[in-house]
Amino acid sequence: MKTKLSITEIKNIELSILIEFDKYCLNNDLTYFLCGGTLLGCIRHKGFIPWDDDIDVFMPRSDYEKFYELTLNNPIKENLLTSTYRKCKNIIPYPFMKIIDTTTEVIEQGKNTKRNNGIWIDILPLDVLPKDDRTNEIVYSRMRVLRKKLFFALTDITLDNSKNIFTFFYKKFKQVIAKKNIFSICKRMDVKAQAFRNLDTGFVGCLLWGLYGNGERCDKNVFNIAKGSFEGKEFNIPSGWDVYLKGIYGNYMELPPIEKRTSHSIIAYKIV
Repeated sequence: MKTKLSITEIKNIELSILIEFDKYCLNNDLTYFLCGGTLLGCIRHKGFIPWDDDIDVFMPRSDYEKFYELTLNNPIKENLLTSTYRKCKNIIPYPFMKIIDTTTEVIEQGKNTKRNNGIWIDILPLDVLPKDDRTNEIVYSRMRVLRKKLFFALTDITLDNSKNIFTFFYKKFKQVIAKKNIFSICKRMDVKAQAFRNLDTGFVGCLLWGLYGNGERCDKNVFNIAKGSFEGKEFNIPSGWDVYLKGIYGNYMELPPIEKRTSHSIIAYKIV
């Protein structure tokens, strides 16, 4: 039996996952930071951005890999699955980790809905980035190409999003090939994100899934641990949160126009 969840219930489950993740990191001496829209919500709204419905977390690459290894045999909780393309091929694959509540089921509208996944939070690695702007933009542009291929493999192709029936069948044919390569695309992205791992450039950022190019890159000292309030609970945030948020959002305290206040389109159910 399934019970449809409201947006408030979805957010409450996401928050509960974050709370358990925070405890797990504390018990295992792991570092993490709220990031992206979650950090923006923490600073600007002291919780979720009102029209947002997801949670994103950064982990330094070394902690990210340690977390992955630990949860293979010691999961956060019985109902919380650490999902990654490396092991969980029954879950929609992404090149980063997700912590999924297996007592729920989600349909992401516009994505491949033939595989079920549950309500989640995203865990993204912080990797070493190059010093100079040009090299940094090049590595981000290469990652964008791979991300585009991944999205193509995951997106439902319909007559509505095709110019005509010939385009529809052509895209369907191309997607069959793309789906066969989906896990290798994830692996390529993961490997490329670590290209500068053994260097000390002084800069870090999210290359694996970062959308803002040079705006993602920060001095590594930005990511010292501070605390921030999110939905009445304290979580780790970067001490240089202002630098980070300005890099990706600019004037982040200014609310976007109403037409840009969009959320992920998901339908979620509690499995009883």
